[in-house]
Amino acid sequence: MCNYYLKRKIVRLLFLLIPALTPALVFSQTAAVDTSRVYLLNKSQQKSNLLQSTATVYNEQLITTPAPSFLQALPGRLSGLYTRQRSGVQATDDPISVVDFKIRGQIPTILIDGVPRDFSSIEPESIESVTILKDALSTVMFGQRSSGNIIQVITKRPVATPFKLSFTAQHGLQSMINKSKPVSAADFAILYNEARNNDGLAPVYSAADILAYQTGSDPLFHPNNDYSKLFLNKNAALDRFNININSGNETARFYVAMDYQREGGFFNTADINTYNTNSGVDRYIVRSNVSIDLNKNLNIGLNIFGRIQDANQPGGTTSSIFSAITYTPNNAYSIFNPDGSLGGNSTFSNNIYGMLNNSGYRKSSARDLAADMEVTQKLSDLVPGLWVKGNISYNNTVVTSVDRSKDFLVYNLDIGSGTPVYTQIGTSRAQSTTLSIGTRRTYTYGKLSLGYDKSFNGHNLSLLALADNQSTTVNLDLPASYTNIAGNATYNFKEKYFAEAALSYGGHNRFKPGNRFGLFYAAGLGWNLAKEDFLKDVSWISILKPRINYGRTGNANVGYYVYDQYYDYGASAAAYYFGSTPAVARYYRELPLANPNATWEKANKLNIGLDLELFASRFKITSEYFNDSYSDLMQNRGKTIQLIGQTYTAENVGKNRYSGFENSVSWNDKSASFGYFVSGNISILQSKVIYQDEIFRQYDYQKRTGLPVDQVFGYLADGFFQSQADINASPAVDGYTPVPGDIKYKDLNGDGIINQFDETALGTQKPMIYYGLTTGFNVKGFDLSISIQGVANRDIVFASGYNSVADAREFDFQNSGNAQAFEQHLNRWTPANAANATYPRLSIGTNTNNQRASSFWVQSMAYLRLQNVDLGYTIPASLTSRIKLSSVRVFANAFNVYSFDKLNYSDPEGYNSIFPLRRTFNIGLNVKL
Repeated sequence: MCNYYLKRKIVRLLFLLIPALTPALVFSQTAAVDTSRVYLLNKSQQKSNLLQSTATVYNEQLITTPAPSFLQALPGRLSGLYTRQRSGVQATDDPISVVDFKIRGQIPTILIDGVPRDFSSIEPESIESVTILKDALSTVMFGQRSSGNIIQVITKRPVATPFKLSFTAQHGLQSMINKSKPVSAADFAILYNEARNNDGLAPVYSAADILAYQTGSDPLFHPNNDYSKLFLNKNAALDRFNININSGNETARFYVAMDYQREGGFFNTADINTYNTNSGVDRYIVRSNVSIDLNKNLNIGLNIFGRIQDANQPGGTTSSIFSAITYTPNNAYSIFNPDGSLGGNSTFSNNIYGMLNNSGYRKSSARDLAADMEVTQKLSDLVPGLWVKGNISYNNTVVTSVDRSKDFLVYNLDIGSGTPVYTQIGTSRAQSTTLSIGTRRTYTYGKLSLGYDKSFNGHNLSLLALADNQSTTVNLDLPASYTNIAGNATYNFKEKYFAEAALSYGGHNRFKPGNRFGLFYAAGLGWNLAKEDFLKDVSWISILKPRINYGRTGNANVGYYVYDQYYDYGASAAAYYFGSTPAVARYYRELPLANPNATWEKANKLNIGLDLELFASRFKITSEYFNDSYSDLMQNRGKTIQLIGQTYTAENVGKNRYSGFENSVSWNDKSASFGYFVSGNISILQSKVIYQDEIFRQYDYQKRTGLPVDQVFGYLADGFFQSQADINASPAVDGYTPVPGDIKYKDLNGDGIINQFDETALGTQKPMIYYGLTTGFNVKGFDLSISIQGVANRDIVFASGYNSVADAREFDFQNSGNAQAFEQHLNRWTPANAANATYPRLSIGTNTNNQRASSFWVQSMAYLRLQNVDLGYTIPASLTSRIKLSSVRVFANAFNVYSFDKLNYSDPEGYNSIFPLRRTFNIGLNVKL
């Protein structure tokens, strides 16, 4: 009885809290589940019924990863999905800034319950499944957003069940995976002197200076600061609490979830302010789904989803502080002067302690609201199997920021005259109070669909017709609208012979009127040989189904109403006046040229697959070959010239091809109380430029056409110049006079000069391979899962203009010579180390010869990462039932555990980010009533 009243109180409290919280929340984007529009592989839909190329991961796998975003739980789990952790940054609403994800080489659209969103901060407990849609047949009904493929998130739906409550509490510690290794102050001074000497400049550090750095005898004027140890904590906390409730009967059902997540900051701040200057993120999510059957044929679903995400950072900004910690030389300044003031000088005026503690603070806040309604009417009384459905969705996102930063003073101490002299650097500024709206996004979506399902005499037919529209407004831009009219027909005979066809007539309002709609189509066939009489006695084969589909999809990759020519009005010395010169210096300036002929990009996609299930479906194999040809790609012509003094617009001229193979294999079995599983996948992706309007290139080795998409070009390194005689006997370097220790390049055209005509493709042109493996077992209440993922045949070129952050860590003395040096610079070329050097001679700042793109700077970014480990124990039901609990599970898991790669000073995934990737160790408890 007490348990009954406790449940009633909890339910009443939740229903009181949610309406009270709603006005204060600007909820995020979630919609009613849309099985009429998105065809998914789920637990109730067998692979034998599909002709589409899909891959799915379920809730049980997602919740084992203690990562802030569900996207970070996907690497290695889905064949065809390539992921890269770009950054360990906190407090971002842009999933691409954290995780780079592509499906068969394309950036996909994220759908949450059938509605396109650009938001990924969803708590994993509320996600039922994540499916990637990879071919034309599975995506064509999305019209001009169908080429990029799709990540489809299906959230949990309310079901008829007695009252169920699940509570999860987790506490984790995050650490940074930082491989950059700055040199000590003494080594910096030695290397810096050497670099200046190489450049013909006088040294700045004496032997006494270097000795003082080595011995630490004069920390005031010869500091050796380890900024990471001084200003970064080893760990930051990650806490999550989630409660969700599901209950209802055949008439009315509801699902409610609330989630709180706290990411602590890594900065070691001083307790000198009344406000917080550390970094950190607090995220609150509330979700409510209600489904009501008004009668046996009419259902109404109402879903509300909301998020508040508050972030804090020092006034000096998190990114600037991480940059300063990484790139400031250890001997730049003493943190504190003897009088307690902050140390600094004219070169290093931003004392890191001051940036952390004396610069005020900044706050940002994201508010999201999504409200979705779905009405489904069965028309079986009129025509058996006929139904109609209507969907309406409204989504609003507002991102605001409060800037309460301030400037602080540093002082340069000079005791050359015997009397301490403090010179003020910079000026002070009172703490500001500025409120700004960073981003405002509004989405409205509506759809009407009509479906018909019929089975008779072994024939199974499903028909679907729909019309939908989504309008998106970002900040002050005019709305962007996508409109589709689409249909789909699927047929199978006795689940033996399969056919499916889909058609969409999709439009986008950013194209010229009269040229906004296009026709897209796809069709597929399949044959399950296991159902044939000649295999009916082979009981160990469940499915043996070859399948093929082909289709044309589209992508509206167009700018802001580029079909119209626009003009700007203002004042500028670089103005072209129309008509007579006005008395006041005002003008009308022609903006970049319009493209009235702009149209959507197109893709012709072929997918051939084989599904095989053996031994009562314990063993499953899916193999696929795809060949996707993209045409009318928006690109700038290479042959345009600037004689007219104007910027040319992108045009539909490019052609690329992406092809490859995808394979997934799984085995799961159970013997007595021991169950186990293993699932692996591997994808091989080859891209090729079929056509681009490239400039004339005399030599075939310089042509981009025929090579992989985004191929990097540069010079082929041929070791170092070892002597002046070596230089004299080698080709001349155009615009540069080399000296011993510089990188030597190959003269590919044999003209005796190293110049742009000697550039060629760098790195591998082999297909990129990405793969994953997940395995685990459960026995007597214990369960364990392990997942690994990796990439092969992936190279990156470190060179000026390609990877700015990575370059600053790779090259010596950047930032005009004021940046840190790193351990790889210790093995630089010197006359004494000529035979063993792995780095060219040192220079101050930019060296136009050594730091240009070349094979010398090609690094293999192949890796194998132990991505996730999850260990749990479920207390026997005989014990938990005594305290009226359904189950209790304690668990520990880890994320980004360890990486096997060839880099010793950079991460193969987050190499181009100032924010190191994060490793997480986590413990938790899940209790279910």
